[in-house]
Amino acid sequence: MFGDASRMREMLSREQLKPKNVGETLARFGQYFGAYWPALVVVLALVLASTWMQVTTPEMIGQVVDCYLTPAAANAFGGAGAAFGGGAAAESAAQSNCWLAADSATQDLTHRFLRQVVYLGTEPPAATDLAALDAGGRIAGLTRVVLTIVALYVGGALLTGAGFFVMTWAGQHVLRALRVDVFRHLHRLSQGYYTEHEAGDLMSRITNDATAVEQAFGFALIQVFGAALLLVWIAYNMLARSVPFALLSMIVMPVMVVATFWFSEQARREFRRSRREMGSVNAELQESIAAVREVQAFN
Repeated sequence: MFGDASRMREMLSREQLKPKNVGETLARFGQYFGAYWPALVVVLALVLASTWMQVTTPEMIGQVVDCYLTPAAANAFGGAGAAFGGGAAAESAAQSNCWLAADSATQDLTHRFLRQVVYLGTEPPAATDLAALDAGGRIAGLTRVVLTIVALYVGGALLTGAGFFVMTWAGQHVLRALRVDVFRHLHRLSQGYYTEHEAGDLMSRITNDATAVEQAFGFALIQVFGAALLLVWIAYNMLARSVPFALLSMIVMPVMVVATFWFSEQARREFRRSRREMGSVNAELQESIAAVREVQAFN
């Protein structure tokens, strides 16, 4: 029916040919996302905004310490701090790090924006004014900063959720088109292919692979991109503030990278083995269930 044995082997090898180039495979996936590029642009913008909020929140917490808590502690324990020679130095260092009270002309765009948000509707104070604030003034200013931090937390959570929603929406549409193409491809395969491959194994591979693709499009892709962007952003901020301390904190990164690649390779190998075992089990289960009526008919 299919000609000689060599033609049969050629046909079977062509029908189960695996991709050798990861770039080509990703390019084929990209074709499915072509119709949903506006959604991907929205996801990118949401991830950038949520990452900015995640990076900015710890910095705002630092402003709480430098602009309000440290000056208040220095004033409250001024005598004890002066006795040990550390009160004035701590207060001076805190004032130098307090960009909420610094001149806006010397600040970058992010700090100017946050300064305007914190002191919305009021005149931002100077560093000397913060040091001279009474208890009521400190509480009022501290409340503004804390509310800004809460807004950053809530905004980051909302943007992250919106990014997951949009990505899941686009991923479900892509997954539907992918399933339709796979189903059509199954009907174009030869009878020899189904002779060499069990139906249960094919069903297991299709359903499990579709689930893996769904998880990748819905959660894993945006999480990996967001985490990578967050690491790069944090590294940039650290290097901008102190190169020696930043390099000292990054000294463990080569070990982490090597360990990550090693564990990922082990996990990938075991994942593929578990998929093969699952396919074999499902194939035996499908054949056993399909033959139940024949077995019962002869019992």
